[in-house]
Amino acid sequence: MTDHLSLRRRHLTPLLAAAGLLLLFALVVAIMDTNAALFLMLNQDASLLPNALWANLTFTADTVFAMSLLLLLASVRPSLFAPALVLLLLGTLFVHGSKALFDAARPAAVLIPDSFHIVGPVLRHHSFPSGHAFTALGTWTLVILALSPRWLMPLLIFALLAAASRIAVGAHWPLDVLVGAACGILGACLSAWLALKFGWLHHPAATFTSASLLTLAALYMPFFDSRYPDTQILANLVALVALLTAICRFWWPALSKRHQKANSSSV
Repeated sequence: MTDHLSLRRRHLTPLLAAAGLLLLFALVVAIMDTNAALFLMLNQDASLLPNALWANLTFTADTVFAMSLLLLLASVRPSLFAPALVLLLLGTLFVHGSKALFDAARPAAVLIPDSFHIVGPVLRHHSFPSGHAFTALGTWTLVILALSPRWLMPLLIFALLAAASRIAVGAHWPLDVLVGAACGILGACLSAWLALKFGWLHHPAATFTSASLLTLAALYMPFFDSRYPDTQILANLVALVALLTAICRFWWPALSKRHQKANSSSV
């Protein structure tokens, strides 16, 4: 398969439909004022499953993990480097800007502590929107756009589970997750479109910038304290695979090519 991101209808239609449904559900939750009741129900049901499952799912939605995953995949599909860089910038502006603007209280700041299940840190502020949900759906949407459509449903379901884990660990309201997830899909589609429209985003300098940032994240991940239990094995494994793949498939060929060009120009 050629190395490109597909913005064809067979990719975009289900993704945009999913984003639309998520926003529609968010609107219904907001209008019917069922945010707290839905959170308590989902959080209680999720508590029947092991804490380690939700901790690792929520860790896959962390920015450091997502960057390491994108390094792994972009080393094989270099067309991902440009939209990954754009998504990182757009996501940072959108998520942190929205959190500062709304400054919404999290469940732990509103509900009685014993009324719901918490896994990991007790968070109280900057609830809306969920940055983890944005990251999960944004990352996997980029991956979906780089792969065959047959991968769309399983990857989308996994991304939604990672986003839903924010409710399971007691960190976010359903409204936070729904809006964050929908905007993650839209942000990734926009990033892919910008990467296709503006060729300079694929300039070697931009590619090296993106690859360097993603590599730094993978190097840092084994030392990163996620504050969630039982995530260290996953962190170490993905970091190792991502770094080895990046070295073999991207950094070594790229640096060797530069070295050969420098030698030929000096002759």
